[in-house]
Amino acid sequence: MANYKVLKRLNCIAQLIKSYPDITKKNLLERLGNDYDVDVSERTFERDKSILESDFGISIQYNYTTLGYSVQENEEALNQFFKFAKFAAMAEVYESGIKDYKSFQKWILPEDSSGFDGVQHFEKLIHAISINHKLTFLKENYYGGTKKEYTVSPLCLKEYANRWYLIAVADGENDIRNFGIDRLSDLKIENKNALILENFQEQLKQYDDVVGLNYTETTLENIELRAHNNQIKYLRSLPIHKSQICIDGSNDWGTVTYKLKPNYEFEMQILKLGNMVEVVKPEWFRDKVKKHVSEMYGLYN
Repeated sequence: MANYKVLKRLNCIAQLIKSYPDITKKNLLERLGNDYDVDVSERTFERDKSILESDFGISIQYNYTTLGYSVQENEEALNQFFKFAKFAAMAEVYESGIKDYKSFQKWILPEDSSGFDGVQHFEKLIHAISINHKLTFLKENYYGGTKKEYTVSPLCLKEYANRWYLIAVADGENDIRNFGIDRLSDLKIENKNALILENFQEQLKQYDDVVGLNYTETTLENIELRAHNNQIKYLRSLPIHKSQICIDGSNDWGTVTYKLKPNYEFEMQILKLGNMVEVVKPEWFRDKVKKHVSEMYGLYN
C-alpha cells in the first residue's frame, strides 16, 4: 500500500483529472508542480496511474481525440479513495504533531475532539474484522447511565457526522446494527469465528439509500429542493447524499434533487440549511419538514 507521500501525490493527480476532464499530460504535470508543489516526472505519472487502477479501482483513460486524460466514471471508487487519502493525510498531520506538540497546538485548531473519541479501539476492531473473530464489549447507554455487555460479529466501520460506528451482528440476532465506538469499553477479541461479511451484503446496501445510520423500510423517493445558488455551491463541495444533483438556476435560485429513502438524519440536514432551501416535492415530505418548522416557530412565538 502506498505511503503518505505517494498517497498525497495520487490524490492530487486524481483530483486534478476529475476537476479538469481531458487535461493534457503537460498541463497536468505543470499544475501538480504549481498548485500542489508536487514534482512528478512522466515516468512517475505512468506508474501512479497503474497504482490508482490496481490498488484503488480508479481508471484514468487517455483520449486520442482531445489528447487529454479523464477519470473513468466510478463515483463510488473515487469517493472511497478521496476519503481514504483524507484519512491518511490527517494521520500524517497528527503523527507529525506528536513529534512537535507545541507547533501542533498552534497550527491545528480542531473544532472539537468528538470525532476522535473511541479511536483507541480502531486497531482492535479492525484486527477482529480482518481475522473474522467475534468481539465482546460493554456499551454505555448515555440516557440510562447503564452499561450492557454484547458479543458480536464485527462487519465493518462506518463514519457519520464526525463519529465512528461499528456495524455488527449481535449474538442471537439476525440483523445488522450500529454501535458508536465512543460508547464501547472493555473490548476483547474472542477465539470464536464470527459470521461471514458476505452474508450481510444486502443489509449493508441499505445504507446506500439513506443519510447516516438509520435505514427505513420506505421506498425510494425523488426529492426536489428549491435552493439558493449560493447554497448550491456549498452543497456541491459537501454533498448530503451521493445521489445529489445540483442545477444552478436563474434569479439566484436553482434546483437540488436526491433519490433516497428520507429518514430523520436527512430531515435534519435539510433543516440545517435554513431559509436557503425549500422542499418542493414530494408533498408528504414537504409537509413533514413544514411541521418541523412550525413546531420550531411555536417555541419562539
